Amino acid sequence: MKHKFSRILCAALYCAPLIVAAQNNEKAAPLQQYYQEGKTLFQEKAYSAAIAPLRAFLQKAEAEGSQPSHTGEVLEAEYMLACSAYEMRDGRSNEFLQNFLDNHPDTPHANRIYALMASNYFFAQDYDNALALFNASDLSLLADNERDDMTYRRAMCYLETGKVKEAAIWFETLKNTSTRYETDCTYYLSYIRYTQQRYDEALNGFLALQNNDKYQALVPYYIAEIYLVKKQYDKAEIVAQNYLSAYPGNENTAEMYRIIGSACYHMGKYHEAMQAFEQNGAATRRDARYMYGLASYHCGVYSQVPVLLSSVTQEKDALSQNAYLHMGLAYLKLAEKNKARMAFEQAAASDANRAIKEQASYNYALCIHETSYSAFGESVTVFEKFLNDFPQSAYADKVSDYLVEVYMETRSYEAALKSINRIKSPNSAIQKAKVRILFQLGTQAFTNADFQKAIDYFGQSFQYAALFGQQGQGEQGKAAYWRGESYYRLGQMQQAADDFNRYLNYNPDTSNEMYALAHYNLGYIAFHRKNYTGAESYFNRYTQLEKGQNPAALADAYNRLGDCCLHARRFDEATRYYTRAENMGTASGDYSYYQLALVAGLQKDYNGKITLLDRLAQKYPNSPYAINGLYEKGRSYVQNNQSTQAIATFRELLSKYPESPIARKAAAEIGLLYYQNEDYNRAIEAYKHVITQYPGSEEARLAMRDLKSIYVDANRVDEYAALAAQMPGQIRFEASEQDSLTYIAAEKVYMKGEIAPAKTSFERYIQSYPEGAFRLNAHYYLCLIGKEQKDDEAVLLHAGKLLEFPNSPYAEEALPMHAEILFNRQQYDLALADYKQLQARATTTEHRQLGATGVLRCGVLLKDDVETINAATALLSETKLTPELQNEALYYRAKAYLNQKAQQKATADLQILAKDTRILYGAEAKYLLAQQLYDNGDYTAAEKEVLDFIEQSTPHAYWLARSFILLSDVYVAMDKKLDARQYLLSLQQNYQADDDIAGMIEERLAKLKE
Repeated sequence: MKHKFSRILCAALYCAPLIVAAQNNEKAAPLQQYYQEGKTLFQEKAYSAAIAPLRAFLQKAEAEGSQPSHTGEVLEAEYMLACSAYEMRDGRSNEFLQNFLDNHPDTPHANRIYALMASNYFFAQDYDNALALFNASDLSLLADNERDDMTYRRAMCYLETGKVKEAAIWFETLKNTSTRYETDCTYYLSYIRYTQQRYDEALNGFLALQNNDKYQALVPYYIAEIYLVKKQYDKAEIVAQNYLSAYPGNENTAEMYRIIGSACYHMGKYHEAMQAFEQNGAATRRDARYMYGLASYHCGVYSQVPVLLSSVTQEKDALSQNAYLHMGLAYLKLAEKNKARMAFEQAAASDANRAIKEQASYNYALCIHETSYSAFGESVTVFEKFLNDFPQSAYADKVSDYLVEVYMETRSYEAALKSINRIKSPNSAIQKAKVRILFQLGTQAFTNADFQKAIDYFGQSFQYAALFGQQGQGEQGKAAYWRGESYYRLGQMQQAADDFNRYLNYNPDTSNEMYALAHYNLGYIAFHRKNYTGAESYFNRYTQLEKGQNPAALADAYNRLGDCCLHARRFDEATRYYTRAENMGTASGDYSYYQLALVAGLQKDYNGKITLLDRLAQKYPNSPYAINGLYEKGRSYVQNNQSTQAIATFRELLSKYPESPIARKAAAEIGLLYYQNEDYNRAIEAYKHVITQYPGSEEARLAMRDLKSIYVDANRVDEYAALAAQMPGQIRFEASEQDSLTYIAAEKVYMKGEIAPAKTSFERYIQSYPEGAFRLNAHYYLCLIGKEQKDDEAVLLHAGKLLEFPNSPYAEEALPMHAEILFNRQQYDLALADYKQLQARATTTEHRQLGATGVLRCGVLLKDDVETINAATALLSETKLTPELQNEALYYRAKAYLNQKAQQKATADLQILAKDTRILYGAEAKYLLAQQLYDNGDYTAAEKEVLDFIEQSTPHAYWLARSFILLSDVYVAMDKKLDARQYLLSLQQNYQADDDIAGMIEERLAKLKE
């Protein structure tokens, strides 16, 4: 007993001061007196006063030693102390009650103690623990009032834990046994019936409490809500209005306004509904915002409809579907068709309500048609899908008519072709549309330099156009022309010529620009075949047909006419054509001037030739013909017997362009001039320069021959022998008879086209004559054979041997072959060195462009922005550059400028590319321009750029999708989150590729929900 008393004393320290006071005041008081006093106070519910005597009793009993006669009193005192803590709502009362149970497990008070502990948990809102202890108690054993209290609390625990059926049972039980709790039970039973949608029972219960002081401010909400559910909208409105009058500013005010708004909405009183919903907090529920939005639509307040309805579209249900439909209709009223389109798109994507889906699908299709929108082929697919989904629709005939229009107008050619191919029996109008679509697909492939695909599409267009007989000849002609252009780009000249002639046969309209260009192209085909008479005829016809729309091509045609006349040695006519070409002021004017100088030389007007070449240098200082011009000027002085001026001119060439192959010719000319003037010492020095600087070249061979003559004439043969032994590269300048015959035999085999034996013969020659006079020739042919046989190792070996003598006549041909293999092997640094040499040493425009292109691509892959920018700039300075190369150079230069933070320069290049979004570079450029604007914070301009891109469209869907993503970012930055979400949802629905776009969409949609 002593131990038990101590535990209770320790647990009840809160009353220690009272005990001390009792001890001081009544030290002599008998033990029984303390007990009776505490018990009396406890029974009188004076719990605070009872604690001191009860504690004093327990302390004195422990000090005197507990007698058996007092054992029951001690237990009762402990029980009363624990219960007093409960009654005083002491936070530790459950601890005291539990200690009592632990010390006295057989106590008859256990049942009540469980109920008291359960009540403590109930007061602390710990309903699960409370319910567990209530269920461990037999409440019927408690006193009546306490039983009712505990039953009420038990029922509330069931209600709070969501066990409404059990709660209803206990409330019903309590209502039947306790008049004190009858009203409370009626309220909670009505509430439970309300949650169970047993509205009639709930309504009866709530109506019975209308005049109850405790519940009269609560039950009107449920009464009004039930009337609303039962569609008794007038009653719901009256109850809510009366409530607002009786309890202005009550916590349920917002809900009552919501009920009024909902009731008025359903009664068609849209203005009153709006007024109610506009009250603060009245439209926080999803259904309320929905009705508020629709009421706004019916009242013509279209601007707030999308804002309200967009907030209810997070779920995928009929309510969201109808919300999207009315958002679209509101946008139409606001003349915002693009936003309307996206809203209708979302409504049409839902299957929640088929009637709404049909209406939305039709409106979606119309918006696409009226805005010519077809970012991802929607203009075609939407109409076709509508007819498949709603074949019996009242709109079906109209949609069929629209579909034909779309086929004729769409820019989504691939989607349109797939759609047409799914039609089993296309009518004439659809067949005509197919001709157009195939043609457009051909031009699209042509623009992207996919010429083989272009040929296929143009061929199909030509074939289907033939179905329309004479009416289709115009379309056939166009297809033939562009197929001819495609063949020409692939170097298939005969097929190209056939198609250009087909075009001319099908298109008698001589005023058409293409009609003129067909003659221009045929002229070039004949020119490349060296059919100068035929070329002259075509170019002449072109100049007659050309109306001045294409000055560059016209000037070029005059130059080609000059070339044809020059070939026929009709110098005066050639001069007339070159002069006419130069007077047009186009980029090819330097060629015209250069050719005029050559014609003057052929007419032995050397002074005139020199004058023209001087003018060329002055007027076109950066012309690629500058080197040849200097050389020809020197040759003119030679032919005019002005040796001093000739030597000075050749030396100028050597000084300015020492790496050029023309330089070795100039050096040889200097030696020859000194030799002819019998200035042998200077001739010897000049020839030595040729031999040492250009070993392996034909000029070096001739120089060695002349040196031999000089030394022999001067009786200095030993000196010549010593010089020959010192020559670099161990190149022999004279061939033995066997050496020569062996090489010539191998070359003849090659010329017959017998590649395998030729290869063996050339290899045998090199093995037999490793220092042979023709070993460079043999390496060159073996290089060509290796390329033809796709033997990269052989090409690298023999091209490498040729490049050991960079001034040999074969080095320029070896460089691109050697570089190409290194590039394909991803040895970009080595390939770059080769391409740079080619660019510097090239004697033809083709090789110079090839070198610059190689440098550009290597620079890009090596991530060398400076190299990339320089190479692209050099390439773009070329006068004759294909559109494909021009676009590539602009693109890579722009990307390099962006890397170098040279924004303005990058923008200038991107703007040129972005003019044609049909090409891949153009599509990315359009996106990058918008991205730049976004990064600079110019959101309005970025929005405009992306919307323009969407309107233009592109076959390169990825960059358009990236632009949609960017547009959503723009709208977020502009605080237009609704627009941002709509574009993301539209993209999500229409973009099908498996790439990183889906992740970007999900990431941004998730942020918009935050």
